[in-house]
Amino acid sequence: MYSYFNNSYKTVLVVQCAFTGFYSSIAGAIYYPVLSVIEDEFNITEQQVNITVVVYFLFQGIAPSIMGGLADSFGRRPIVLSSIMLYMIACVSLACSNSYGEILGLRCLQAAGIAPVIAINSGIMGDITTKAERGGYVGYVSGFQVMGTAFGAIIGSMLANRWGWRSIFWFLVIGSGICLLCSLVILTETKRTIVGNGSVAPRSMFNYAPVLRLKAVHKMLHLGNPELESLEPPVKFNLFAPLEILRNARINLLLYIAGLQFATYTTHQTALSTVLSSKYNLKVLEVGLCYLPTGLCTMATVVISGRYLNWFYSRESKRHEVWLENQVMQITAERGITENEAKEITENDPKYTFNLIEARLKAGFLTLVVSSLGFIAYGWCIQMKAPLPAVLVCSGIASLFSNCILTFSTTTMVDLFPSKGSTATGCLNLYRCLISAIFISCLSRMVKAIDYGGVFTLMGAINIFSSVALLYLVKTGKQIVFDRRMEDKASAEAAKKELVAQKSAEEDKNEEGCDVNIRVSVHDEATDPGKTV
Repeated sequence: MYSYFNNSYKTVLVVQCAFTGFYSSIAGAIYYPVLSVIEDEFNITEQQVNITVVVYFLFQGIAPSIMGGLADSFGRRPIVLSSIMLYMIACVSLACSNSYGEILGLRCLQAAGIAPVIAINSGIMGDITTKAERGGYVGYVSGFQVMGTAFGAIIGSMLANRWGWRSIFWFLVIGSGICLLCSLVILTETKRTIVGNGSVAPRSMFNYAPVLRLKAVHKMLHLGNPELESLEPPVKFNLFAPLEILRNARINLLLYIAGLQFATYTTHQTALSTVLSSKYNLKVLEVGLCYLPTGLCTMATVVISGRYLNWFYSRESKRHEVWLENQVMQITAERGITENEAKEITENDPKYTFNLIEARLKAGFLTLVVSSLGFIAYGWCIQMKAPLPAVLVCSGIASLFSNCILTFSTTTMVDLFPSKGSTATGCLNLYRCLISAIFISCLSRMVKAIDYGGVFTLMGAINIFSSVALLYLVKTGKQIVFDRRMEDKASAEAAKKELVAQKSAEEDKNEEGCDVNIRVSVHDEATDPGKTV
């Protein structure tokens, strides 16, 4: 049994992860409508206020790379709880801040606190789902996380319009407080090195959730009959674990493609806030409402992309099974060997490997091209000051197809690195946030040089060019998957040898201890024959 978490409890975890992830992504978007307000409040320039967005993305990219490794080593639950607590403290401080410097520093702390949750959520989904169903679950979680980015501006504008800009941070305090309480009670540990398929109760109080005391949950997870063989080898914390993943050039290419698309999406959202205020003279509340098309299209992406991944993976895997069976029969007949020998040949030859990359990323080419064309049209619409509906339609279409690649790439990374799901997703987060930070920091200067039409034509062209690279990844997908499988196999064998060596050393130590005890006993009897040993 891969996982004892049933569909109902998986849904509970999906909702909990999505809810927590929502407060990670919303912290960036909820801030967009008040950029001009912050600028006036502290008497700073547009470039200075954009820096508060840039530093958020920088720390949002860096933090998961470290904390994701901690979650892969020590468990998901304690890292999630500590992340939410740090985020909550930062939000309270931001609501009470009185200077530009305070906002700048606290935005860094805010991002560093909550950003790891995005990566850890993907790790949780990888722990409890098989590859056949993973696309849907990861799609729902990552998609609803993006909902914070999509609807954050609307929520932020409503709050700021009614109670001022500080209210957006009090809103985040309340929401994160609810998240913390819910996570404290119902977020069970899922790391397979700690709980296996769910049937092994966590030993540490930090990994133990109160919900496990419920009879229904206890029975569902078979905690009374733990399957210790389902425990995976422990993963040692390695600060440089992300670098091990990033050594692979083709993995870097995938992360770059997904990161660039996300950067274009976030740059378009940042620009929209400024343009609607300066060119269209809209009020804070009206600016927020203009993000509604983006939010609705993102919601559609959540449902469509996850279901598509499950359907396409199922179809391709069944086709591969039939094809592989025919290949085994053909090899058996041609070489006059047994079926098991033929299977061994197919297992050690990449050309017989299931092309997981194609099953996950094949549709990515079309979505990248369409979204890029949408962003280009959006850029020229705002430069020419086209009617507002035209701007919003282009924004919505671009957002609809832009977020697909995020679901596709996240699922792919979890599939390729199942034991390091949080670290792998953290690497993806690093790329998308750092590239976003670069473009947003340069946005004002680029607009002055080539205007909005030129900016989004440039970004769209780079995205379209990168979509060609995606076809290369699909074509070489079998080799990528085969290499990863061999790496995991070598790592598992090394871990097994290390475990055997440790047990052997412990046995030798115990034997030495027994010899010492025997010598002590003999010495005691010789010096005190009447002593009872």
